[in-house]
Amino acid sequence: MQFTPDDISKEKRLPLIDRIPDCEILTKVTGREEINLNPHSHNRHQIIYILSGTLHIEAGGKNHFVTERHLVWIPEGTVHRLSSNNRQISLLVGYFHADSKADDSFGIFRTDEMTARNLDFISCRRRINMHKSPEIYSFAYGFLCAIPHICKKATFPAQSFIITDDSRLSAILEYIKSNISQDLTIEQVASRFGLSARSLTRIFTNSNIRFLHYLNYQRVVRAIEIISDGAMNIEQTAYEVGFNSPNSFSRVFKQITGESPSGYFRK
Repeated sequence: MQFTPDDISKEKRLPLIDRIPDCEILTKVTGREEINLNPHSHNRHQIIYILSGTLHIEAGGKNHFVTERHLVWIPEGTVHRLSSNNRQISLLVGYFHADSKADDSFGIFRTDEMTARNLDFISCRRRINMHKSPEIYSFAYGFLCAIPHICKKATFPAQSFIITDDSRLSAILEYIKSNISQDLTIEQVASRFGLSARSLTRIFTNSNIRFLHYLNYQRVVRAIEIISDGAMNIEQTAYEVGFNSPNSFSRVFKQITGESPSGYFRK
C-alpha cells in the first residue's frame, strides 16, 4: 500500500501514544489526521467522541457506523481502523492507562449533556498528570472509566456487519455499497456476478445477512453522511441514495433508525 508523506507522519505518531506515561491522560480535538490509518492498536484505552461528521470503525471483525454525539470505547489492545466519508469531521480523542477493573469490551454509546460537558472539561486540559493535578486527574480518570457504565449503548447507528473472509461475498457487498443509487435487485446483482438469485440468497443467508436489509442500511448510512455534510436536503438525498420517492425513504429510514429523517436530524 502506498502512503503519502502525510500518511507516513500519521503512522509514525502511533508509537508515541504507547509511550504516554501511565500517570497521564492525553486528550485532543482532532480531524482527519486520526483516521485512514492501517489497522492498529494501543496499549492504552481509547475513547472517541464524534463532535461532527460520521465515522466507520472496523474492530473485532465487524464494521460499525457511528454518528455525531456518540462515543466509542476502545479497550487497550483492540485492533481497529477508522475511516470517514465526510468532507469534514471533528473528533475528541482520549488515551489513558486503566487498571484491570476497567471495561475491556469494545462499545458504542449514546451521550447526554452531562457527558458532553465533562468531556469538554477534560479535553481543555489536553494532558492531565496525576502528580501535577491530582484532583483533576482523579476526576477525569474516574469519569472515563465510568463511561461504559453510565452511558447507554447505542442501537442505531451502531448496528454492525461482519467483515467477511469470503472474497466473493466481499466483492458483492462492495458492489452494492458503490451502486446504492441504482435500482438494485437480488436478481440483477446475482447476474452481475454470474450467479442465480437462489445461489446469492444462500450466500447471504449463510453469512446471516439479508440482501434488502443490507441495501437499505447502506442507503440510510450514505444519506446520513450526505446530510451531515450539508450537501443536500432530505428530499434531494432520498433520490441521491436510490429511493424512488421521499416517502419510501422516510419509511425505510424509520424502520432502521426508529425515527423519521426530520426527527433524527432535528436532534
